[in-house]
Amino acid sequence: MKILCTDLEGTLAPEIWQEIGRHYNIPELNATTREIPEFEDLMNMRMEALKHNTIKYSDLKEFLKTIEPYEGAKEFLSSLTDKYQVVIVSDTFYELALPLIKKLGDFPILCHHLHIEDDYIKSYSKRQDEPKRNVVKGFRSMNFECFCMGDSYNDIQMIDESDGAFIFAPEEIKNSRPDIMSFDNYLDLKNYLMK
Repeated sequence: MKILCTDLEGTLAPEIWQEIGRHYNIPELNATTREIPEFEDLMNMRMEALKHNTIKYSDLKEFLKTIEPYEGAKEFLSSLTDKYQVVIVSDTFYELALPLIKKLGDFPILCHHLHIEDDYIKSYSKRQDEPKRNVVKGFRSMNFECFCMGDSYNDIQMIDESDGAFIFAPEEIKNSRPDIMSFDNYLDLKNYLMK
């Protein structure tokens, strides 16, 4: 059976940190790996922004329940399950993403952890270095045929390890990697994957 490793944010749902930034009026949370490709640099900026704003995690959890997947994302994933096992591989955090994952159909997700102390986000820990690349390498080492989809620079590490890859990406990323097949809607990608 084939495996589809898909990114979450920007591919199936909005960028969670951007949604938090908009809701709580914290402009520093608007950057993503499209603007700051180095994950640690991006997360250090986010942690600094959180230090200067008092957002209780219990309040944040309630807000996270209001974020919706992109229209058609759940149906797209469900339509692939006859031919693909679907795994969401993301640089997000379990503590932020699980409400979205439930709305998408409770597919497995592999991501990172936030450290919550006294009802505030204090820090984070990565699952491992180069997590997206290593997920795909792991599946391929078990003789799975592995396909990947994403939308940003941090997805390139898993895309380059895959048997086939697709991007939903802005023009600058498409232009920087014209060798990666590009789609702008779920229906066209579904039709391609199900051939």
